[in-house]
Amino acid sequence: MASSTRKHIPDSVTNRLFALSGNQCAFPGCTNTVTHQVAPGEQPVTLGQRAHIVGVGRQGPRSHAVPLSDDVDAVENLTLFCGRCHPIVDRNPRIYSVEVLAKYKADHEARLAAKNLQPAPLSLEADIVDLSLLPVSELPDSVWRATSVFRTTAEVDEHLPRPKHNQVLPFVLLKGEVWAFHDLAGPESPFQEVVDPDSAERLDATGLLKSENKNIYVWLLNAALRRALLRRGVRYDRGHDRYYFLADHENVTRRVEAKTKTGRRQSAKKVVRQEGERSERPPNVWWHLAAQLRFEQFEPGSWGLTIRPEFHLTKDGQEPLEPRRVGRRVTKRKSRMYNEGYFDAVHFFRYFLLDGKARVVLEVGQQAIIVDGDFPRVNAKWPQITDKRFDPISMLDSDDEDDVLDALVGSWELDEWDWGAEHSEDDQ
Repeated sequence: MASSTRKHIPDSVTNRLFALSGNQCAFPGCTNTVTHQVAPGEQPVTLGQRAHIVGVGRQGPRSHAVPLSDDVDAVENLTLFCGRCHPIVDRNPRIYSVEVLAKYKADHEARLAAKNLQPAPLSLEADIVDLSLLPVSELPDSVWRATSVFRTTAEVDEHLPRPKHNQVLPFVLLKGEVWAFHDLAGPESPFQEVVDPDSAERLDATGLLKSENKNIYVWLLNAALRRALLRRGVRYDRGHDRYYFLADHENVTRRVEAKTKTGRRQSAKKVVRQEGERSERPPNVWWHLAAQLRFEQFEPGSWGLTIRPEFHLTKDGQEPLEPRRVGRRVTKRKSRMYNEGYFDAVHFFRYFLLDGKARVVLEVGQQAIIVDGDFPRVNAKWPQITDKRFDPISMLDSDDEDDVLDALVGSWELDEWDWGAEHSEDDQ
């Protein structure tokens, strides 16, 4: 059977499961059959896949939950999905929890028991959804390159002057050439000490994006963002492709001003804190609010700055925590990350990036990178799931919660479990 290599599920259990499923996928609204016979007399083909509601093994989906029966291979812990629905369920265990799948199974089998073989229509809720990205309204139309005087990025960086006002100095050193948005041939160029100005060449951005060097343009955009955020105490973790809030110099814990989604100013929110800080002997683990921030092109002429909340862990507010101690903690946190808390963190990063302005402006020489401050909105429909863990938990509309890290993952308690303890940080 395509769903599993486990050989000890008895045939009697499998046969009973198929009988209860009525030759139909148990996912609400799906009309796919789980067996197919091309013609009378031909060998039937099994299309259904057995799915464990409480997973098998430490890494199985939902394997941390309380077992539904003494035997994980009992029919009570199995349901039948088609090849399309099964991977969707198993790759999204936070959405399709044990409770959700158990209800899918019970409802499906009850309908068939009542001789109602027509699948119940899936209840969809219509809404207007904010996308977790900010549109880019202006980008540099020129890129310059010139022969570098130095061999390493560190040497080039060391010889650049301190930027003036709102200027940032992004560059890429590649094959002995410095690439930048600044005019590298100009006598007042901040790069005049690190390049040979006589070798400078101007390239049109449109042409560059169609060439084999198109990635250089994106690298320059992200380099500009990194330099601008470092000034404000947010550092880029290259190994995990994320930005994280640095701790305060005086007391590690850090707070940042915030506003509600409606624009009401709030007390400062905590973005760096020690795990178990209220206990007598808290562990040497510090949580930093982080995000994957990335300039991305969706189609020619259409760019956005995407925002994906993440976590960064350190021993003391500075030194990264060992990978073996990260996996379990981050996996547990992410298992509790739901829409409302997630988007609260997205909104928080938006407010921080804007810094009280209507848009983000990064000046690069005589050019600019401009990011608008309003999230694009789209119409969407999704299935309703009755589960108290999906109730809104909005930190940014309340003054009671002062910790963005906790608001991001919810406020209910989960039992301890160790799936992911043997893995490095779960960032992919």
